[in-house]
Amino acid sequence: MKAPEPGIYPAVSFDDYARWDAANHSTLKHFKKTPAHVLWEMTHQNESTTFQELGHLVHFAVLEPERFAKEGPLVAPDCDRRTTLGKNTWAAFLEAAGNRAVVKEADMEILKGIQANVALHPTAREALYGAGASELSIVWDDPETKVRCKGRLDRFSEIGGWPFIVDVKTTSKPPTTESFQISVNTYAYHEQAAFYLRGLSVLSPPEPGVMRKFAWLVCETVPPYTVRMFECDEAALDIGAAQVDKYLAQMARCKASNNWPSWGDGMDLAGLPPWAYKRFDLE
Repeated sequence: MKAPEPGIYPAVSFDDYARWDAANHSTLKHFKKTPAHVLWEMTHQNESTTFQELGHLVHFAVLEPERFAKEGPLVAPDCDRRTTLGKNTWAAFLEAAGNRAVVKEADMEILKGIQANVALHPTAREALYGAGASELSIVWDDPETKVRCKGRLDRFSEIGGWPFIVDVKTTSKPPTTESFQISVNTYAYHEQAAFYLRGLSVLSPPEPGVMRKFAWLVCETVPPYTVRMFECDEAALDIGAAQVDKYLAQMARCKASNNWPSWGDGMDLAGLPPWAYKRFDLE
């Protein structure tokens, strides 16, 4: 689907946003591998995993709690669908559920637990339920490369008087600073942050002297379902922005030439990873 003209679009469904033909960070980051991987991502839509589906529901639960209560998932009834009674119970449930998602009781416990902990977290409450807007889809043309880009901001609001983009993340591990920083590096969250801040600045430049910031709301999907907020530091944003520059330049070249190369020809030299050699006394 052709992406709309550059702008900020509220109230666009995720499915419609996903179909817009524009570069997003989820695609661009595959330039870390090869352009061929990027082309594959652009032309093949991966099926969501159970964890990704749960992540979408967490977004729904914490970003739109009132609508979640009315239109959110329903817990599947405990019935034996091998029996006539069970089949009838299940059929009646599905008819009543309509288009609402169906989850297990354990998943609903996760969603409710996270909601409760967000309500107890003053900074999370300010970020999510104060002045601001949720689920903003943005489209912009990169000024340098002219590549059309898109992003979906979970939340744009103020925290402590500062304008923040807030991104909701889920984790199955306790969100310690160390573990989350590993996730930032592994999944390139800092690149995504720089990408979103850039797009918003292109569309709506900040007032002079105002610095927009980026924060993550990290939600634990195992008991006790804790939530924690982190601000992305400037050094990580600078590194992320530099990487995004490289990706967009590569995207522009590949689009212009219609050439999406894989690994180079010939052979590369490989051995043990650098850290492994430290175990041996090599002269």
